[in-house]
Amino acid sequence: MKGNPRLRSGPPDGVRPRLPRGLSGLVFGLAAVSGALACGAPAGMVRIAAVDERLDVALSDGRIVRLAGLDGSLYRDPKTKESAMAILARFVGADVELDVLGGADRWGRIPGDFAPPKNAGDPSDSAADALLAAGLARVRPEFEARSCSPGRLALENEARRRGLGVWSDLSHAIIPSSDLAALRRLSGRFVLIEGKVHRVGFGRSSIYVELVPRGGPTLVIARKLEPALARAGVSMGGLAGRDVRARGVVGGGSGLRIEVSDPVTIEVAPRPDKAGEAEAAQ
Repeated sequence: MKGNPRLRSGPPDGVRPRLPRGLSGLVFGLAAVSGALACGAPAGMVRIAAVDERLDVALSDGRIVRLAGLDGSLYRDPKTKESAMAILARFVGADVELDVLGGADRWGRIPGDFAPPKNAGDPSDSAADALLAAGLARVRPEFEARSCSPGRLALENEARRRGLGVWSDLSHAIIPSSDLAALRRLSGRFVLIEGKVHRVGFGRSSIYVELVPRGGPTLVIARKLEPALARAGVSMGGLAGRDVRARGVVGGGSGLRIEVSDPVTIEVAPRPDKAGEAEAAQ
């Protein structure tokens, strides 16, 4: 994909159409709100016993930790899974600090993250952060991990800028909203999409953000998320003509729809000022 070099998600120029200039200044929708929240609740020191094929982590006390807020579909690729498991294997046998992000799921797994003990002046990367920084993970909206999203999105964007890990592969590139063929091929799968907003429609329970081209993909956002977006300076009524990036699962049916479940993962390009320069992030 050919786009602004600071946000390039794929190989060299010429592979995909150029993205709108405005996307060079994308800002995180809820960074100002969620950035101050802790990413999980500290749960003390634990020892890592093993990592399984699903990248679930077994603790020596018998509990299983699932790294919450990451896109597991990437690990269908054996090479990506092997590289990710190699990073997590570094923690096996080590004592780490566990952060719990929610209650156990139906399989008894705890959504969480963990990191080596932090020495003075040494903010050690967590397991999830290490995967994102290596380009071996994508942020996936998840309720339990919502407070982690701003920092994680920054790590993901930097890995994409550098072309690390999966970001050297076009199949994981950010898809322009104009590439309807690619979106149809990926129906039912998790994607990242960029494009200009054509119009915004307000229903009783949902907001419909239609992207160009006309008749192209639509972002579906629950009305209950509107106040959080407004607090972050994102006005849904003022999105027409703006460049946005979002992520979610592509739905088929009567049209291409992407359900947006976490407002922090909607990125909006700053509006150019009169001099043609991007305005400061709100």
